[in-house]
Amino acid sequence: MNRKHLSKTQSALILFILLVIHCTAVFSVWLLAEIKLPELVCFLPLALPLAADIALRLKTDIKPFLTLIPSFLAVIVCFAFYLVCPNASDVVMFYGENYVLVLLALINFVVRCVYGIADVIILKRYSLVSVSILSVVLGVICMFAGFVFENEINQYFLSRNIGIADKTGSWGSINQNVERAENWQQIVRDTPFTLGEINSVTENGYTENYCNKGNYPHIDGSTVCVPMAVEFARQHLKFSDPAANQFVQFSTTHHAYENLMHKENTSQNYVHQGINAFIDMGGVDLVIATEPSDDEIAMAKSLGLTLEKTPICYDAFVFITHKDNPVNSLTTEEIKKIYSGEITDWKELGGNDEEIRAFQREKNSGSQTAMENLVMGTDNMIDPIKVKVIEGMGTLVETVAEYENKTASIGYTYRYYIDTLYKNENIKTLAINGIAPTDDNIRSGKYPFTTCYYGVIRKGESNETGGKFLTWILSDEGQKCVAQAGYIALR
Repeated sequence: MNRKHLSKTQSALILFILLVIHCTAVFSVWLLAEIKLPELVCFLPLALPLAADIALRLKTDIKPFLTLIPSFLAVIVCFAFYLVCPNASDVVMFYGENYVLVLLALINFVVRCVYGIADVIILKRYSLVSVSILSVVLGVICMFAGFVFENEINQYFLSRNIGIADKTGSWGSINQNVERAENWQQIVRDTPFTLGEINSVTENGYTENYCNKGNYPHIDGSTVCVPMAVEFARQHLKFSDPAANQFVQFSTTHHAYENLMHKENTSQNYVHQGINAFIDMGGVDLVIATEPSDDEIAMAKSLGLTLEKTPICYDAFVFITHKDNPVNSLTTEEIKKIYSGEITDWKELGGNDEEIRAFQREKNSGSQTAMENLVMGTDNMIDPIKVKVIEGMGTLVETVAEYENKTASIGYTYRYYIDTLYKNENIKTLAINGIAPTDDNIRSGKYPFTTCYYGVIRKGESNETGGKFLTWILSDEGQKCVAQAGYIALR
């Protein structure tokens, strides 16, 4: 093709190809790293070369488009790398969960630089390479700025009424620092629950530190119980806040019960007194969580197990809405009618003329089990609101939408969670039957949806590590630790 100008059809086709290639390069980084929307914004400058391509290429022949091949190959390299080494832990040791993101961004950066240099050498088009390289540099700078100001970015999106997003993993569902209070006290003075000694093994000139779990139980559980487990680690293991936070790795309610039933063995790294050690935690000994669902109880029975649950503290199951919703209290019957589909508009409840957006949680999540058992009883719930999300390698998945903080929305959670672990100044808690979920109303049982968190072990293991630790939690010393972590102790 030697014509100086392309036809409109050819130009449109080339424009479409450019758009696909550039957007794929940008979005491949997002999909592979599974990052949040605020971090995705940092990569938008990477698409700026598209504007330069449109301006400089549509008036010339087809040959310059051959230099887009390396950009397309970058996408293939990213996907291939992720398939071979999804965690990249053996390739690059960046702290935190986003090292794959950083590595893929650098791959994208290097390939685009090579592409730009080739453009200069072959075609002598210096304007395009300048725009390309500068935009990529800007994107990388924005990305690292996003890491530095991650908390501030998340808080900004919360303030814009984004609400509570669907998340996976306990720490991914917490937006507050889990740290001891200023009046924190060392309550446990002498404990039988300790980790084993740290041993160093040197191979090929490289030293690794290993530790066994000793007499300390492997605890898993619900997100809302994370601070309790962190407090236990401070008390028994004398861990600092960062060390205790790193040590506690809860997998959320349903996965925790599965791990308990299957005696799932896990290993992890933790840092204490400056030593980074690898510890074999063994199977789960104890779950600290909301009560098991009927499905989980049935699953245990199918495995020949019985789950023994013991209340360890109180909390309130609460309903939340936007602070500007004029409705401040609902009755238990009104809640049931909302979630059975009988009441569909806020004006029926004294509110605005808006269709009610009643959000639910995933089946077998702790709050969904509480909703079914504590609130709905035998009444059937309407189908949940669902959204399309991208999961893993870009698979489009339909999942339950947990909450969207708008005036027409209503959702449910636990008081401790919304007050302590995931704060949002635009959310308010509704009273039930005119009764607010205060500490006194929860202790007395006056608040209608008062509930408990439980210590759960496998039946017949009361004298094993998990059972012994549960006995300690119920002791006066254990209950003081529960209260110090901010929960409502049994006494």
